Amino acid sequence: MSVIPKKNEDLLTFLNDRVEGWADNAVALSLDAASLQAWTAAVTAANADFSAASKARQAAKAAVLTQNASLRTVRRLTANLIREIRIAADRNANPDSIYSLAQLPPPAQPSPRPVPNQPTDLRATIDPTEGVLTLRWKAKDNAGTIYRVERATISASGELSDFGEIGLVGEKSFADETLPVGVAGVVYVVKGVRSRRVGPASSTLTVRFARGGGSLRISSQRVSKAA
Repeated sequence: MSVIPKKNEDLLTFLNDRVEGWADNAVALSLDAASLQAWTAAVTAANADFSAASKARQAAKAAVLTQNASLRTVRRLTANLIREIRIAADRNANPDSIYSLAQLPPPAQPSPRPVPNQPTDLRATIDPTEGVLTLRWKAKDNAGTIYRVERATISASGELSDFGEIGLVGEKSFADETLPVGVAGVVYVVKGVRSRRVGPASSTLTVRFARGGGSLRISSQRVSKAA
């Protein structure tokens, strides 16, 4: 097993602890004078080089910290200037000419947002005392989607009116507080709307009413595929 330490710091400590003792006891230790002199010079050089390397590493760390600070500063200032260039381009009739002059790529055009998903599973409940019908549905979430509710009415003779918009909501339910008096039923259809793009219509929900005891109730509801 070697007695010479592997770590550089430990090695130098080991050597420095023995320089004076080996020199004073060279004869007793049977050390050749020339070999001892060469070893002593090597120990001195190793100490000097190790110290220089340590100082260089510390200087390098300081240089890296200084470099990073400088890069953060120039990055922030560059971002500020690019922001001003973009403002100038937005105000210019030919924004691409500003970006070309600044040697910057123009911002990419945003891809069109997909149409909203189709509402499904329409169902209705009614408050018999207030006469308010609540319509609910399901739909996969699309950020920024609102829902347009359309309604047609069924007369007592069974005639179906044209559909008309009765509300826009941001949630997946709608309270119809304007049920016409005397109709036999209503038909609903719901469409998602986003950025002026209208998604596919839901299946229609036909709700028929029954009256009794001064209150309104649902006698049946049926879902049919939209035309």
